[in-house]
Amino acid sequence: MPGGLWYAASVHQDEVVTSAQAVARFSSLMLSALSTGVFFGTRTSLGPSTKDFTPSTYVEVQQATIRNLRPVMGALLPAAVVANAVVVILSRRDARSTAFRLASGGLAAQVAALTLTAAIELPINAQVLTWAPDEPPHGWEATRDRWAWVHTARTTSSLVGLTCLAGAALSDRSSQ
Repeated sequence: MPGGLWYAASVHQDEVVTSAQAVARFSSLMLSALSTGVFFGTRTSLGPSTKDFTPSTYVEVQQATIRNLRPVMGALLPAAVVANAVVVILSRRDARSTAFRLASGGLAAQVAALTLTAAIELPINAQVLTWAPDEPPHGWEATRDRWAWVHTARTTSSLVGLTCLAGAALSDRSSQ
């Protein structure tokens, strides 16, 4: 009988891990899709127009965007990375699977987006918040262009990450 109990406990543990994986995967995909959507939305809606803005319009729009998105993205992007890490950790026993490799690639891409944000975008945002809209500092265009270039890089990284995570979820489902 002890063998039967061990088997039952093992099956139950696998069900718990599978349920935890499903919750983690759902959370990872939702949080990653939301954060990627914000990046993609600002890149495609404001990005092409900013070079046409007057200096004061650029500063006002950028400051409003920073203030509106800072609390949301300050929680959303790190939460997406944590959820992605949980997916990878819970999937590690199948380290040779396509799903694990795609989830790991997705995590790496999301970490790259978070790193670009923390190391480059946030310091630029803090700087822009100090600018007077009616009198931006000399050379403000270089700062605008650097922010736009890095934003494009992090948007691309985030899109790659989301694509990998979706591929991991589909790959894992197709192998069951």
